[in-house]
Amino acid sequence: MKKGIFWVVRDDADAKLISVSVRCDKDGNPLEDVPMSSKYGTNFNHKQEWSLLDILEHREAKGKPFDYYPRGRVEIKNGKVTVFLNPDINTESVIGLVKKQFEIGDDPEIKSITVKSDGSQHYKYSEWK
Repeated sequence: MKKGIFWVVRDDADAKLISVSVRCDKDGNPLEDVPMSSKYGTNFNHKQEWSLLDILEHREAKGKPFDYYPRGRVEIKNGKVTVFLNPDINTESVIGLVKKQFEIGDDPEIKSITVKSDGSQHYKYSEWK
């Protein structure tokens, strides 16, 4: 299982995620030595990680600010997964991609997965489509 952040860079019909993640245990403790960019060093910061993306691998990022695309975050604690995301991308298709990319769909250590649409400024984005 993994925790981290993601952006949806194509709409639901052809959804694609760009993610930054770390493999972790059921309590969200990293199992890899990866520098975390969040304020408290326990996860990733969208703005900082966007600036580090490999533009050759992620052409969609070229010349765009970190908040151009809708985004979200996967957190894990006590075997419970919480997916925070902009309401515009809270679709079955996107949730399926998140579960697959973060390896949280079939892990027996996961007790529950909660999806929280967050329409606050934190997940606001400027453009899309």
